[in-house]
Amino acid sequence: MSKVINEFCHIDLKKETVVTIGKFDGVHKGHQKLLKYTVNYAKKNNLISIAILIKKRNVSIYNIEENTNFIKELGIDYIIVIDFLPEFYTMEAKEFFNKLIEYYRMKHIAVGFDFAFGRNREGNREFLDKYSKERGIGVSVIKFLNYKKNRISSSSIRDCLSNGKIKDANKMLGRKYTISGIIVHGNALGRKIGYPTANLEIPNNIFIPKMGVYSSLVKIGNGDKLYKALTFIGISNINKELRVESHILDFSKMIYGKKLTVMLLKYVRDNIKVNSIEEVKLLLKKDECKVREFFRKEKKCL
Repeated sequence: MSKVINEFCHIDLKKETVVTIGKFDGVHKGHQKLLKYTVNYAKKNNLISIAILIKKRNVSIYNIEENTNFIKELGIDYIIVIDFLPEFYTMEAKEFFNKLIEYYRMKHIAVGFDFAFGRNREGNREFLDKYSKERGIGVSVIKFLNYKKNRISSSSIRDCLSNGKIKDANKMLGRKYTISGIIVHGNALGRKIGYPTANLEIPNNIFIPKMGVYSSLVKIGNGDKLYKALTFIGISNINKELRVESHILDFSKMIYGKKLTVMLLKYVRDNIKVNSIEEVKLLLKKDECKVREFFRKEKKCL
């Protein structure tokens, strides 16, 4: 089982280690290739595997806990979570590299093709090739993975999500994209017109996909059951705040305060300005028909 340490500091280790470093936002297929290599290298060489996870300061596909859990699933022994603070990103490359040896008994380092660390990104491949030999440390540089002739990256995944290209994002992630949050009370308009919704409280630093209506599956709490849903992402006409809300089909239980995980499957339509409650009801009825038809055609999603 992976051990998570939320500090860049010395830890007592019985064996030497292989270390990999990154922001790992989304832990996509490219990240997975690097992390799996690190795990396998450790096993083959009787080492301990360590992933140093750098917290992003800007918008992320997933929060740090979710990214940590994805990394755990790959079998890394230790996950070191580091805040991207000035004392970290202003550190000289040699100093940082030496701390990896001092703190973690590093014997080998595995990095992505364009990875760099230290002040002004001076810890690039050229630096690694030269300084690692001086310190007797092995280096593995892992090549990119491509999708549709383009490099798989967190930014390319965000671009797909921004344009409603869910299938492409899923292909690069290597799993179904999800967005999750705690269910909170909304304005109850949906319930009044026969379309009650589970409204999510989304942290400010989480990336929001293209606004509109989606066919989706949702999971309540830590349960495994998936429910078919119609999910809306957009700005409320009432309070002008962002809303991520799901109408769960054929479901009537009260689930306030629980975590809801929303798996977006297909973009249905853009947001449309309406002028009356009757127009809202008519639009939702059409959306529901499209979502139900989607699930009839895509039984393999269930």
